[in-house]
Amino acid sequence: MSKLGKKLFIIFLILVVFSLFLVGFFINYSIGERFDDFINLQRQESIEELLEMLNEYYQAGSRNEINSLLNNFVRTNRIPVWLEDRDGNVKFSPTQQHHQMMRRMMGDSQMMEERNDFLPAQSRKEEIYLEGSLQATLYWQEVTSQEQIDSELYNYFRRNVFQAIIFSALIVTVLLIIISFIISRLITEPLIKLKNAAFKVADGDFEQNISNNGDDELAELITAFNQMTEKLAKLEKIRKESASDLAHELRTPLTTIKGYIEAFEDGKISLDQENIDELKEEIARMVALIEKLKEFAEAQNKVFNLKTEKIQINELIKNVSKKRQRQIKSKNLKLNLELENGIIIEADRDSLIQILNNLIENAVKYNRENGEINIKSYQENNKIIIQISDTGYGISEEDLPYIFERFYRADKSRSAKNGGTGIGLAVTKELIKAHGAEIEVESNKSGSSFKIIFPSFKEK
Repeated sequence: MSKLGKKLFIIFLILVVFSLFLVGFFINYSIGERFDDFINLQRQESIEELLEMLNEYYQAGSRNEINSLLNNFVRTNRIPVWLEDRDGNVKFSPTQQHHQMMRRMMGDSQMMEERNDFLPAQSRKEEIYLEGSLQATLYWQEVTSQEQIDSELYNYFRRNVFQAIIFSALIVTVLLIIISFIISRLITEPLIKLKNAAFKVADGDFEQNISNNGDDELAELITAFNQMTEKLAKLEKIRKESASDLAHELRTPLTTIKGYIEAFEDGKISLDQENIDELKEEIARMVALIEKLKEFAEAQNKVFNLKTEKIQINELIKNVSKKRQRQIKSKNLKLNLELENGIIIEADRDSLIQILNNLIENAVKYNRENGEINIKSYQENNKIIIQISDTGYGISEEDLPYIFERFYRADKSRSAKNGGTGIGLAVTKELIKAHGAEIEVESNKSGSSFKIIFPSFKEK
């Protein structure tokens, strides 16, 4: 059993023992408090039977046998009784032995001397009639405190009840121990699996999936863990592919440059303008990649270095779009601006320009010839939204969750053709997060739409 399983088992066991102790205590207390009621009920039933027999004896005229009947009753039921005739004379009272038993039960203080005999100071009585005429009165003592209860009977009863409680408690304890063991196993087994899987993930093995058939909080935790490992496995795959892609991206221009230099040295090619331009193109490609990597690193650090100011967002969008006109016209694209007046946000100007540049650049690169780019700004639900859409080829559903990962390129052939490095959107997301904003993307075969959601600006 695991450490947690042992702790749970011990906790369950303590709760069981404590609960049984409380139950036993309250049962024992209730017996002490209510045993006199039980004795009185038993006495009442016995007295009713005695009264029936006395009625029969009076009807049959067997008055001489009444004393024998009462003696047997007192001896058998241990209930002191007194019988008076119609004139108030005591016809029967307990013997000396019965008097001693009565004193032990009731105490001398509760007895009084009446008609040269003892009668209970607190008693109940039943009158016996024959054809409407009073024949006798039967007295007996009603129990009003534990001191009046026959100690032998009381102890016998409590002893039997206590034995029954102990026996029941032992059975219940054994059953609850078994149930506690099963419950602790049910709780700890998935946790042990989760722990072992977590250690494997920590060692870099992300291919972990724990079977899960429940619907409680523990099952939700396992489901979340499985989702996490699945994402980690995909990200690890992306990381490895990205590292390979980065090496390839750097190797290609470096190999080309090296080839040109060696060819120049060997005199195989002349140092004319065409070859120089090709060499410059490869160098520019490598510089662009390095610059993107630098941008990404700077974007990750900018969260601590934002220089925010109030910005008229519409003017900024117009200025950035204007500087992209040459690139937009090169693909015969139509730019549509739909900007709500008077929108002000608090942001770092340089970062916001970089965000807009990256998204507009992507909308141009991955658009179709003669397509459109739509840029909107508006306020909705106390949020400021900038939306940049294109009519390009779209992003596949499989690639969509990973487009903001560093080096990830949804369509590698098209990205390479357009000079994509898989870093621009990663930079964009980092800068947006630094502003406390969010970015959402929707895409289909008719194009993609990026939505930046800023909190509303409030004047201080």
